[in-house]
Amino acid sequence: MSLIHLKGMTWDHVRGLDCLVQSNDLLIEKCGISVTWDARSLLAFGDQHISEFYNDYDLMIIDHPHVPDAVHADAVIPFEDLATPSQLEILSETSVGQSHHSYLYQEKHWALAIDTAAQVSAFRPDKADRSPVYWHEVFELAKKKQLLWAHKPVDAFSTFATLMAQKGRPLEGNAHFINQEMALEVLEFMVELAGLVPEFCATSNPIDIAEVLSGSDDFAYGVCMYGYSNYSRDGFRKKTLIYDDLPSFDGRATGSQLGGAGVAISSKSKNPKAAAEAAILLSMPEIQATTYGLGGGQPGNLVAWKDNVLNNASHNFFRNTLRTLENAWVRPRVLGWPDVQYQSSLVIHKCLVEKKVSKKDVEEIASIYQRYVKE
Repeated sequence: MSLIHLKGMTWDHVRGLDCLVQSNDLLIEKCGISVTWDARSLLAFGDQHISEFYNDYDLMIIDHPHVPDAVHADAVIPFEDLATPSQLEILSETSVGQSHHSYLYQEKHWALAIDTAAQVSAFRPDKADRSPVYWHEVFELAKKKQLLWAHKPVDAFSTFATLMAQKGRPLEGNAHFINQEMALEVLEFMVELAGLVPEFCATSNPIDIAEVLSGSDDFAYGVCMYGYSNYSRDGFRKKTLIYDDLPSFDGRATGSQLGGAGVAISSKSKNPKAAAEAAILLSMPEIQATTYGLGGGQPGNLVAWKDNVLNNASHNFFRNTLRTLENAWVRPRVLGWPDVQYQSSLVIHKCLVEKKVSKKDVEEIASIYQRYVKE
């Protein structure tokens, strides 16, 4: 049987690219399919519309808020058309938290959870014994100049969404969008924290913060960072980080904004059947818990998250953060959400940089939903 060649688009990081490349030999062995992967930046992964590149690929690694836009652009094929019910059931049952169903839209799954993440914490084990459990501890550490918090625009939005969920007023996928009274309280909370951390945090993402924590001795903690298990692996950087649950008001680590990535099939694929076969296998434990996880990936499969080998290789990154992942909040899947998220993030970031917030800022965020969501 001749080898089937497919082309895929992912994002440019060890967690997004290397793990797929290192899984390719096993993919060939298991199903006779080889995938050549291109990679776009992390910023493009979060902001670029799938309709801009789907023509050139069979498989695409995407973020779940982009699903409605991709569906309405006829850019993706639902897995219900190409996978068996039993395959989808297995993936549903072995998904981390709501990862599998985060790609559910119009009662169909448009991607499979190949990668899972949420906002968590990290600390240097040579400088601290644990991460802060409660938010009041976060402020105490920030006042001591020991703590970092990534809040460039997209990450500022993520923290805003996380805090709104923790306060019992999660963002909604309808005209209500935000509870304005709670949004003002949350933004004031964020402005206070922004005034206590270094100014470079305002232009940093979680990778930047992980680089500072692992490369220098100036700080000991990071909060509201999307987890990157790579930094918990010996030898990846000068110093190893330990990741742990997200801080919360009640100590239960609830409400973290779910991230991660799914593998989708382009509607322009010349071999969608083979693309689906490859995507399903890449999402199953036999790859997720072996070449994918050991190759620097952050699996979406629960079997991999509980795997002893992966946890031993990452100072228990997966076990330490699983509670946060299982209690995470999922962003609404509505048409236009990426634009809502981006435009809201600019307003939130402005407040953090200027160190002030008003009811007018909250009203502006509330109006964004009406402007950009297409019913």
